[in-house]
Amino acid sequence: MMLSLIPLPALPFVLPTLLLSLNPLSKAPNYLTGRIASDERVVFFPTIASKINETHWKAPVHGWIFEPELESRKRKVAMKGLEKLFQVTDSEEKRLLARRFMPFTVDNQSMKYVNVKVGKGGLHRLPRSRKDGHFVGRLALRDDELDADDDGIVRYEAIDSERNFAGAIHLVPPTGLSVISDIDDTVKITNYLDKKEFYKNTFLREFREVPGMKELFRSLKSRRDDVSFHYVSASPYQLFEELSNFFDAKGFPPATFHLKRIRVKDKTLLQLFADPMEYKMRQITPILDAFPKRRFILVGDSGEKDPEVYKELYKRYSDRIEKIWIRNVNGANATRMEGVDLDRWSYFDDGFDLMDEVA
Repeated sequence: MMLSLIPLPALPFVLPTLLLSLNPLSKAPNYLTGRIASDERVVFFPTIASKINETHWKAPVHGWIFEPELESRKRKVAMKGLEKLFQVTDSEEKRLLARRFMPFTVDNQSMKYVNVKVGKGGLHRLPRSRKDGHFVGRLALRDDELDADDDGIVRYEAIDSERNFAGAIHLVPPTGLSVISDIDDTVKITNYLDKKEFYKNTFLREFREVPGMKELFRSLKSRRDDVSFHYVSASPYQLFEELSNFFDAKGFPPATFHLKRIRVKDKTLLQLFADPMEYKMRQITPILDAFPKRRFILVGDSGEKDPEVYKELYKRYSDRIEKIWIRNVNGANATRMEGVDLDRWSYFDDGFDLMDEVA
């Protein structure tokens, strides 16, 4: 086929087919085939599905495609700088820093698309990735193609001949109880108010759970078969795998994750320092709006603005917010929760303080 014989308006549609005919499919670029290159990885983030009608679910699929760039010279230089900044000499600290810093230095892949197979259903082509490597597809799925497990979780995977990139969609029914929880200093010890300790706990030390929080969440789950868990945090998605592995290893119930999208190379990095109240309102409000018949428990800490966020949400959704639990990390007093009925909120030190409330 000669390009000169192809009408110009048709060229964008014919060219991909022509390229595929000239090259083996295995070598065709991702933006034509959806094939994940051997030097690329895909990470999927657990999402919430809601009912559309009696037979269908609205199910978002959120993922991230990137090249790890483990041998990048820029990455090695940055690592040396961080080791000097944090005064790292211990080999274990160096290992943890390298592992946790790696996702911030990857080469995000834009304009790529990924194909996924969900449950017992067919193939779904997701929208192309953006500059930060993230992509979000919104699927309408039938009940009979979901194949959910006992926790109401549907598993899916990217179509790749050699590797398994798996994801999860949490089916949340219209009624029941949803627990929306912060992460840092709420369920995981971070010491955010002490910046030196904060950075060490984030990058140089094994994560530690707040005592009793796992037991509290597991107690809630054991007492109700309609409870779901959702982590809404200002932590970036670059820490998702570390956080997810930590929660799984400690035995926390499965949950969806709602974190910050940042890209080190552009102004989105400033989102790490944005007003946490505005960010959390923007993340939590759609969850409440998507499930008008569910009850909610909001869990946070007093270190930043969780009391103010939850108080504002209570004003708007007081009939649906069952409890507000705030871990008191800085001697906060009751004035921060003014306007919330006294029987609806509690300060606590660890999860064991709240066990009587779920008994």
